[in-house]
Amino acid sequence: MTIKAMDESGKGLAELATLSAVDNDGDTYDRGAFAWKAGGHQWAMMMPAHDRRKMPFGKARVYEEGDTAFAELNLNLKTEAGREWHQALLFDLETGDPVQEWSYGYNIVDMDYRVSGNSRVRVLKKLDVDEVSPVLRGAGIGTRTIAIKGAKLRDEHFASLIGGLGEMASAIDEDPNAVSASGLKQLREIHDAIGRVFTGADGEVDEAAVKEALGRDTALSHFLQYRQTLRR
Repeated sequence: MTIKAMDESGKGLAELATLSAVDNDGDTYDRGAFAWKAGGHQWAMMMPAHDRRKMPFGKARVYEEGDTAFAELNLNLKTEAGREWHQALLFDLETGDPVQEWSYGYNIVDMDYRVSGNSRVRVLKKLDVDEVSPVLRGAGIGTRTIAIKGAKLRDEHFASLIGGLGEMASAIDEDPNAVSASGLKQLREIHDAIGRVFTGADGEVDEAAVKEALGRDTALSHFLQYRQTLRR
């Protein structure tokens, strides 16, 4: 599971699972495994390292989009644990390559098995997720922290963002229908956020100010979320 975004108020986004992949526990998922409850989502407490003896430090809304299950994170910054985890996640993003991984606890509501090659794979059809946790190593494939709003936007991150925006613009030129409704909404938010950077600049661009504004604003977070909305 990868954390994708988080702001200064403790709200963020994390990737829980790739539904079509077989994870390190030998499990895979049916579409709807996380989204079968009313409203297409479910809520779970946030616990440190699956330790249910500890006080929760937030809540997460779990939902699916495309081939991915996400957790919308809400850290409780009124608690010491919430503040400490918030700072730990910011530090992880700002220092070297992000290494924080995530996991989740659940009860199985419905499941099946299928044979893949010489292996018997468990297919999770309906899960009741009861907690989301930061861990040293998660069962999911490729888990890592991607972005937190409020983290310093380093040069290599900024260059990657600009390159990704260029790739996105080319894709839209080729096929405007490649963008989903949620993607269009996030594009408008990116446009508004970047516009705020240049407001009052009198035609001159302060590169340091631009990077700082993008680092603390929603543009990076929305772009990272948007990349998941392109229809393949």
